[in-house]
Amino acid sequence: MKKYVSIFLGVVIVGLGILTFNLLNQENTKDTKDTIVKSPVIAIKVKPVRLCNIPYVIEATGTLQAKEKIEIYSEVQGVLQKTNTAFKIGNRFIRGKVLIAMDSQEHAAQIKAARSDLMNQIAAMLPDMEIDYPHIYKKWEIYLEDLNVNSTTPELPELSSNKEKLFISGKNIYSTYYNIRNLEERLDKYDIKAPFNGIVTESNIRVGALIRSGQKIGEFVDDSKFELQLSIPASENQFLEKGTKVTLETIDNSQSFSGVVTRINGKINQDTQAVIVIVEVSDQRLKDGQYLTAQIHGGDVANVFTIDNALILENNMIYVVKENLLELKPIEIVNYQGDITVVSGLEEETLIANQSIANSYPGMPVEILE
Repeated sequence: MKKYVSIFLGVVIVGLGILTFNLLNQENTKDTKDTIVKSPVIAIKVKPVRLCNIPYVIEATGTLQAKEKIEIYSEVQGVLQKTNTAFKIGNRFIRGKVLIAMDSQEHAAQIKAARSDLMNQIAAMLPDMEIDYPHIYKKWEIYLEDLNVNSTTPELPELSSNKEKLFISGKNIYSTYYNIRNLEERLDKYDIKAPFNGIVTESNIRVGALIRSGQKIGEFVDDSKFELQLSIPASENQFLEKGTKVTLETIDNSQSFSGVVTRINGKINQDTQAVIVIVEVSDQRLKDGQYLTAQIHGGDVANVFTIDNALILENNMIYVVKENLLELKPIEIVNYQGDITVVSGLEEETLIANQSIANSYPGMPVEILE
């Protein structure tokens, strides 16, 4: 009898335990359901897709170079003389103005001596010419009268026959004449003149110093026109053409300028797979060697829209809102333009989540802010 009573009590205890567990489990489930129901729905901003045509923008950075820029070297030797405007950094010169003037007195004396030799040679040959070639004597006599040691040597008279040519050559007239012309050409190199309007950007000389042949004197640039060399990926070459407008900015975005594509290299660099593009720009605020960022505005891209860069997730996915639920959609990136991206791949009027959402997940319920 006691045995059956013990079994009965055991069954009752087990049954009470199971009943208590179920009651507690139901209570927890109820609390959980209450919690889910009471969780607030996040309100977000949305943006409808508006497909349109947007200009393709190519961004690149380059170093500005003066369009006209020369390094000046001396071809002769001489002492630097003082001029009205010194060849110093920052000084400006107009075209034709003397940049460098070197002492040429010694060289000028050599030219005078050579002219005197030519006069003597012609004077010595005239008596023989009067006897053997009287018909050409007069023109050479007139030429001798026009010669002056202090004036530029005139061109020799035109030859009327081969005999005259042989006679003149035998007197070494040609050799002396062309030696003088060479000296006269070299005399011009003692004064270096500005080939264009510009400014001195480098100076390696001072007044009174001896300048040697082949020595670098300095650098002279035209600071009114500049060129910017850009390296553009070959994949974007289709959007490039001469005459395309370019927006240029300084690295700190404090100044902006307007340029135009003037040249496009016909060869792609095999190592970088890029093509060189030259942009020309004119502005008094620009300096040679300055870094600039460029935005080249190419042809239009059809059926695209723009989105903030921060809204693009991994694997080029974005959140869209459909029936008040978040849904991941793939997009195709067409062009990066600063803080925005030009994309395609979505239908017109699709609602895009237009803000970052913390702890977001597909299927998350949201409310649209008006």
